[in-house]
Amino acid sequence: MQRVPFETLMQDLALSPQWLESLATAPWKHSFLALMRRIGANSRIDPVGTAQLPQAEPFRLGQLPHLTFAPSEIARVAVDHKRLKVRLFGLGMLGPNGPLPIHITEIAREREELRHDPTLSHFLDLFHHRYFTIFYRAWATAQSTAGLDRAGEEKFTFYIASLTGHDVREIGQGPLPSHARLAAAPHLVRESRNPDGLGATLAHYFRVPVHIEEYVFHWMQRPVPRQSRLGVPGASPTMGINAMLGDHIPDRQCKFRIVLGPLDLEAYLRFTPQGAQLIRLVEWVRAFVGEEMRWELELRILPARASPAVLGVRSSLAGQGG
Repeated sequence: MQRVPFETLMQDLALSPQWLESLATAPWKHSFLALMRRIGANSRIDPVGTAQLPQAEPFRLGQLPHLTFAPSEIARVAVDHKRLKVRLFGLGMLGPNGPLPIHITEIAREREELRHDPTLSHFLDLFHHRYFTIFYRAWATAQSTAGLDRAGEEKFTFYIASLTGHDVREIGQGPLPSHARLAAAPHLVRESRNPDGLGATLAHYFRVPVHIEEYVFHWMQRPVPRQSRLGVPGASPTMGINAMLGDHIPDRQCKFRIVLGPLDLEAYLRFTPQGAQLIRLVEWVRAFVGEEMRWELELRILPARASPAVLGVRSSLAGQGG
């Protein structure tokens, strides 16, 4: 990618002249990674750490020679030769924490400050620049938020989707946002799903109190071939073992109840059949338990928020009942 003039980047809100002035006058208030993220968010330049040539980058990174422990991350920021030049206190080869002997730092500092000869510092900055940009690229690749700065180049979704077994191309086609499923990856990655994971996910997504009641009593209908019938060829039912009367059997193992609330009236209506959140709730339950278990939804409304039923007024008793 061709080099973008620094004046063009300054037109962006992320690198406005006012912000650059604040950065230059008080560099200790800013973070190195946050600064690189602001610069790298511009889609007109290569991602930080991936440029093939230095001319393609509108900034230069280096280290300020010093003999004290780093009081902050950024030491100096200035615009030099139409490039943003950023010098750090640490992370480089110089200083008390650097790998080079301390006398090398003394020589570089003395030449730059007393003789105005930054040749040695500039030579080391050739390596510093490449190292700092690669260091930032390694950090940004592992950050879910930093990957969203540039449209079409986000990779963190693929990492999380691979853990949960989702297809990146299909994960956003349902009623749930793709990042909502990824946020629930710690619960979805488990082979055996638990009620606490489902309740925590629903409470986090819908921002309402959620309680899961297990082992809800219900009646299961038995298929006709499994019903106990007299005079039918096959395995004869034995009294006290497998003989059952009727076409329904009681069960507590295959059904649970999701209790939402107490809710105000507005939140209550969102989970009714006419509301917008019910389909998302159903999708969340399917993502956790599939189709093998039965469940029911119980909505609890705050008594003070429930609208009374009035005769002669057009209102839905079913939609607002307790």
